[in-house]
Amino acid sequence: MAATLAVAITSCSEPAGVAPPSSPADLVLPVSDLPPGFAPESLSVDDLVAGNQAGIDAARTTRVTPEFCRPTADEALNRELSADNAAVLGARGAAGVLVELVTTAARDIDADRLTTTGRCARTTTEITTGNLAGSSVVTQYTELSPPELPGGLRAAEQMLLTRSEVTTTLPDGGVRRQIGYAGYAALDRPSSGAVTLQLTVSGATTPATTPPTDPVEPLTSAAFTDLFALAVERVVEP
Repeated sequence: MAATLAVAITSCSEPAGVAPPSSPADLVLPVSDLPPGFAPESLSVDDLVAGNQAGIDAARTTRVTPEFCRPTADEALNRELSADNAAVLGARGAAGVLVELVTTAARDIDADRLTTTGRCARTTTEITTGNLAGSSVVTQYTELSPPELPGGLRAAEQMLLTRSEVTTTLPDGGVRRQIGYAGYAALDRPSSGAVTLQLTVSGATTPATTPPTDPVEPLTSAAFTDLFALAVERVVEP
């Protein structure tokens, strides 16, 4: 499985009188749509790719149970991202970090669904190298209902939204907890062309304590779904 460019746009490919699809930069959320308490911060596509790659590289030495729940979509997409085919919005609030990506590269949302739902709704990751070696990370995913679109999704379009609760037990017995959200959409409209939209909001990690501290949600599930709906509407109804 590999992500590929979903569309190739040339100036001569559009019929006379029909505007070419918007660029990814035109499709990210405006700063005015950020949730209360979140402020934009500088984030480039290159920054995002580098940060993603660091996490992907670190994950290669971990042990995931069940093994077939090991994520694959992030690595496949990250290889395809560039400033030429993607745009990002980054923001930070007291309770977490928000990142939106819009790109003409395709994400394997079926792979995301496989590794976060059903038998993969609860996974355990053992860290074997680095300063967290010996730690165990339990992730519990809950699938959220996606926002409804007028007329519904078109053929080949799809959406997936999840809430995750992550509990990390360190070798000394201390426990960290975190709540996060992720939303993915594959959309294909005349105004946008085929694009991938992804939105993540990661909550702050609690200090390592025993017993563990309750984490603070960066947003409620309803607020995240509403924000994702705004991001989707930005693509389908620019």
